[in-house]
Amino acid sequence: SDDNMPATSDFVKKLYKMLEDQSFSHVVSWGPNGDCFVVKDMNEFTKSILPRMFKHSNFASFVRQLNKYDFHKVKNTDDTQFGEHSWTFRHPDFHADRREALENIKRKVPAARKSAPSGSGIGPSTLGRSGSAGSPGPLGGELESLQTQTSTLASHTRLQQQVAALQSQNDTLRTQLCRSEDRVRGLERCYKDVLGEMVHFQRNLAQQDGLMQSLVQYFLRAEGGE
Repeated sequence: SDDNMPATSDFVKKLYKMLEDQSFSHVVSWGPNGDCFVVKDMNEFTKSILPRMFKHSNFASFVRQLNKYDFHKVKNTDDTQFGEHSWTFRHPDFHADRREALENIKRKVPAARKSAPSGSGIGPSTLGRSGSAGSPGPLGGELESLQTQTSTLASHTRLQQQVAALQSQNDTLRTQLCRSEDRVRGLERCYKDVLGEMVHFQRNLAQQDGLMQSLVQYFLRAEGGE
Protein backbone atom coordinates (compact mmCIF):
# COMPACT_ATOMS: atom_id res chain seq x y z
CA SER A 1 0.00 0.00 0.00
CA ASP A 2 1.19 3.55 -0.85
CA ASP A 3 -1.03 5.25 1.77
CA ASN A 4 1.87 6.08 4.07
CA MET A 5 4.41 6.84 1.36
CA PRO A 6 5.36 10.46 0.54
CA ALA A 7 4.71 11.83 -2.92
CA THR A 8 7.60 10.49 -4.96
CA SER A 9 8.21 8.31 -8.02
CA ASP A 10 7.18 4.65 -8.26
CA PHE A 11 10.84 3.70 -8.64
CA VAL A 12 11.83 5.31 -5.31
CA LYS A 13 8.80 3.79 -3.56
CA LYS A 14 9.65 0.31 -4.83
CA LEU A 15 13.27 0.80 -3.79
CA TYR A 16 12.27 1.74 -0.24
CA LYS A 17 9.74 -1.11 0.04
CA MET A 18 12.32 -3.58 -1.21
CA LEU A 19 14.63 -2.62 1.66
CA GLU A 20 11.78 -2.88 4.18
CA ASP A 21 11.20 -6.51 3.17
CA GLN A 22 13.29 -8.59 5.58
CA SER A 23 13.05 -11.64 3.32
CA PHE A 24 15.45 -9.85 0.95
CA SER A 25 17.98 -8.84 3.63
CA HIS A 26 20.45 -11.63 2.79
CA VAL A 27 20.70 -10.23 -0.77
CA VAL A 28 20.02 -6.47 -0.42
CA SER A 29 19.61 -4.37 2.73
CA TRP A 30 20.24 -1.02 4.37
CA GLY A 31 23.84 -0.28 5.36
CA PRO A 32 24.89 -0.36 9.03
CA ASN A 33 23.93 3.30 9.59
CA GLY A 34 20.79 3.29 7.44
CA ASP A 35 22.21 6.00 5.14
CA CYS A 36 22.88 3.74 2.15
CA PHE A 37 21.81 0.37 0.79
CA VAL A 38 23.97 -2.60 -0.21
CA VAL A 39 23.47 -5.21 -2.93
CA LYS A 40 25.36 -8.11 -1.32
CA ASP A 41 24.77 -10.78 -3.98
CA MET A 42 24.44 -9.25 -7.43
CA ASN A 43 23.63 -12.55 -9.17
CA GLU A 44 20.81 -13.46 -6.78
CA PHE A 45 19.55 -9.85 -6.83
CA THR A 46 19.41 -9.89 -10.65
CA LYS A 47 17.81 -13.32 -10.81
CA SER A 48 15.11 -13.13 -8.14
CA ILE A 49 14.55 -9.61 -6.76
CA LEU A 50 14.76 -7.36 -9.84
CA PRO A 51 12.05 -9.29 -11.76
CA ARG A 52 9.80 -9.30 -8.70
CA MET A 53 10.17 -5.64 -7.74
CA PHE A 54 11.06 -3.87 -11.02
CA LYS A 55 9.77 -6.25 -13.73
CA HIS A 56 13.16 -6.83 -15.40
CA SER A 57 16.43 -8.65 -14.77
CA ASN A 58 19.03 -6.18 -16.06
CA PHE A 59 21.37 -4.98 -13.32
CA ALA A 60 22.98 -2.34 -15.57
CA SER A 61 19.53 -0.87 -16.28
CA PHE A 62 18.85 -0.77 -12.52
CA VAL A 63 22.11 1.15 -11.95
CA ARG A 64 21.28 3.61 -14.75
CA GLN A 65 17.88 4.24 -13.14
CA LEU A 66 19.58 4.97 -9.81
CA ASN A 67 21.91 7.43 -11.56
CA LYS A 68 18.91 9.24 -13.04
CA TYR A 69 17.66 9.86 -9.49
CA ASP A 70 21.12 11.07 -8.38
CA PHE A 71 22.09 7.94 -6.41
CA HIS A 72 25.84 7.38 -6.36
CA LYS A 73 27.82 4.16 -6.04
CA VAL A 74 30.25 4.37 -3.11
CA LYS A 75 33.14 2.17 -2.08
CA ASN A 76 32.60 0.09 1.02
CA THR A 77 34.81 1.10 3.92
CA ASP A 78 35.10 -2.57 4.86
CA ASP A 79 34.91 -4.90 1.86
CA THR A 80 35.03 -7.96 4.12
CA GLN A 81 31.70 -7.01 5.70
CA PHE A 82 29.56 -7.57 2.59
CA GLY A 83 32.09 -9.08 0.17
CA GLU A 84 34.46 -7.46 -2.29
CA HIS A 85 31.89 -7.71 -5.10
CA SER A 86 29.04 -5.98 -3.25
CA TRP A 87 27.55 -2.72 -4.57
CA THR A 88 26.71 0.18 -2.23
CA PHE A 89 24.55 3.15 -3.26
CA ARG A 90 23.79 6.40 -1.43
CA HIS A 91 21.53 9.45 -1.82
CA PRO A 92 21.50 12.32 0.72
CA ASP A 93 17.69 12.03 1.13
CA PHE A 94 17.46 8.22 1.14
CA HIS A 95 17.58 6.98 4.76
CA ALA A 96 16.01 4.06 6.58
CA ASP A 97 14.50 6.31 9.27
CA ARG A 98 13.61 9.33 7.10
CA ARG A 99 10.69 8.18 4.98
CA GLU A 100 9.35 11.74 4.73
CA ALA A 101 12.54 12.82 2.91
CA LEU A 102 11.73 10.57 -0.05
CA GLU A 103 9.68 13.37 -1.63
CA ASN A 104 12.95 15.28 -2.11
CA ILE A 105 14.31 12.60 -4.46
CA LYS A 106 13.52 13.77 -7.97
CA ARG A 107 14.51 12.53 -11.40
CA LYS A 108 17.31 14.68 -12.80
CA VAL A 109 16.09 17.00 -15.57
CA PRO A 110 18.31 17.24 -18.68
CA ALA A 111 19.66 20.70 -19.39
CA ALA A 112 17.24 22.52 -21.72
CA ARG A 113 18.58 23.96 -24.96
CA LYS A 114 18.45 27.74 -25.13
CA SER A 115 16.55 29.39 -27.99
CA ALA A 116 15.94 32.96 -29.08
CA PRO A 117 12.86 34.41 -27.29
CA SER A 118 9.78 34.86 -29.45
CA GLY A 119 8.88 38.40 -30.35
CA SER A 120 12.45 39.57 -29.92
CA GLY A 121 12.30 41.20 -33.31
CA ILE A 122 15.45 39.50 -34.53
CA GLY A 123 15.04 39.04 -38.27
CA PRO A 124 16.16 40.27 -41.65
CA SER A 125 14.12 43.47 -41.45
CA THR A 126 15.47 44.25 -37.96
CA LEU A 127 19.00 43.60 -39.08
CA GLY A 128 18.45 45.90 -42.03
CA ARG A 129 17.30 48.68 -39.74
CA SER A 130 20.11 48.05 -37.24
CA GLY A 131 23.07 48.63 -39.48
CA SER A 132 24.18 49.76 -42.85
CA ALA A 133 24.47 47.59 -45.96
CA GLY A 134 27.18 44.96 -45.53
CA SER A 135 27.26 45.45 -41.74
CA PRO A 136 25.32 43.09 -39.40
CA GLY A 137 24.74 45.73 -36.77
CA PRO A 138 24.52 45.06 -32.98
CA LEU A 139 21.47 42.76 -33.22
CA GLY A 140 23.17 40.77 -35.96
CA GLY A 141 26.11 40.19 -33.64
CA GLU A 142 23.74 39.08 -30.86
CA LEU A 143 22.08 36.59 -33.23
CA GLU A 144 25.47 35.18 -34.22
CA SER A 145 26.36 34.82 -30.54
CA LEU A 146 23.10 32.97 -29.86
CA GLN A 147 23.72 30.65 -32.80
CA THR A 148 27.21 29.90 -31.47
CA GLN A 149 25.81 29.14 -28.00
CA THR A 150 23.15 26.86 -29.50
CA SER A 151 25.78 24.97 -31.48
CA THR A 152 27.92 24.60 -28.34
CA LEU A 153 24.96 23.28 -26.34
CA ALA A 154 24.12 20.78 -29.09
CA SER A 155 27.73 19.52 -29.04
CA HIS A 156 27.60 19.28 -25.24
CA THR A 157 24.34 17.28 -25.43
CA ARG A 158 25.87 14.86 -27.94
CA LEU A 159 28.90 14.46 -25.66
CA GLN A 160 26.62 13.71 -22.69
CA GLN A 161 24.81 11.07 -24.76
CA GLN A 162 28.12 9.47 -25.73
CA VAL A 163 29.26 9.47 -22.09
CA ALA A 164 25.96 7.88 -21.02
CA ALA A 165 26.37 5.19 -23.70
CA LEU A 166 29.92 4.48 -22.54
CA GLN A 167 28.73 4.32 -18.91
CA SER A 168 26.08 1.80 -19.92
CA GLN A 169 28.67 -0.32 -21.72
CA ASN A 170 30.98 -0.08 -18.71
CA ASP A 171 28.18 -1.21 -16.36
CA THR A 172 27.40 -4.14 -18.66
CA LEU A 173 31.06 -5.18 -18.84
CA ARG A 174 31.39 -4.87 -15.06
CA THR A 175 28.36 -7.15 -14.62
CA GLN A 176 29.78 -9.69 -17.07
CA LEU A 177 33.16 -9.55 -15.31
CA CYS A 178 31.58 -10.25 -11.92
CA ARG A 179 29.72 -13.23 -13.36
CA SER A 180 32.92 -14.54 -14.97
CA GLU A 181 34.75 -14.22 -11.66
CA ASP A 182 32.00 -16.21 -9.95
CA ARG A 183 32.31 -18.95 -12.57
CA VAL A 184 36.12 -19.02 -12.18
CA ARG A 185 35.76 -19.41 -8.41
CA GLY A 186 33.33 -22.28 -8.99
CA LEU A 187 35.82 -23.98 -11.32
CA GLU A 188 38.59 -23.51 -8.75
CA ARG A 189 36.45 -25.23 -6.11
CA CYS A 190 35.76 -28.14 -8.49
CA TYR A 191 39.48 -28.42 -9.29
CA LYS A 192 40.35 -28.60 -5.59
CA ASP A 193 37.71 -31.29 -5.04
CA VAL A 194 39.06 -33.39 -7.95
CA LEU A 195 42.63 -32.93 -6.71
CA GLY A 196 41.60 -34.12 -3.25
CA GLU A 197 39.96 -37.21 -4.72
CA MET A 198 43.12 -37.99 -6.71
CA VAL A 199 45.32 -37.71 -3.63
CA HIS A 200 42.94 -39.97 -1.71
CA PHE A 201 43.00 -42.49 -4.56
CA GLN A 202 46.81 -42.47 -4.69
CA ARG A 203 47.00 -43.12 -0.96
CA ASN A 204 44.62 -46.06 -1.24
CA LEU A 205 46.63 -47.39 -4.19
CA ALA A 206 49.86 -47.14 -2.22
CA GLN A 207 48.29 -49.00 0.71
CA GLN A 208 47.07 -51.77 -1.60
CA ASP A 209 50.51 -52.02 -3.23
CA GLY A 210 52.13 -52.37 0.21
CA LEU A 211 49.64 -55.07 1.15
CA MET A 212 50.34 -57.01 -2.06
CA GLN A 213 54.10 -56.85 -1.45
CA SER A 214 53.62 -58.15 2.10
CA LEU A 215 51.52 -61.07 0.80
CA VAL A 216 54.13 -61.93 -1.84
CA GLN A 217 56.89 -61.92 0.78
CA TYR A 218 54.77 -64.07 3.07
CA PHE A 219 54.15 -66.69 0.37
CA LEU A 220 57.82 -66.68 -0.64
CA ARG A 221 58.88 -67.31 2.94
CA ALA A 222 56.25 -70.03 3.27
CA GLU A 223 57.50 -71.80 0.12
CA GLY A 224 61.11 -71.51 1.33
CA GLY A 225 60.14 -73.19 4.61
CA GLU A 226 58.66 -76.17 2.81
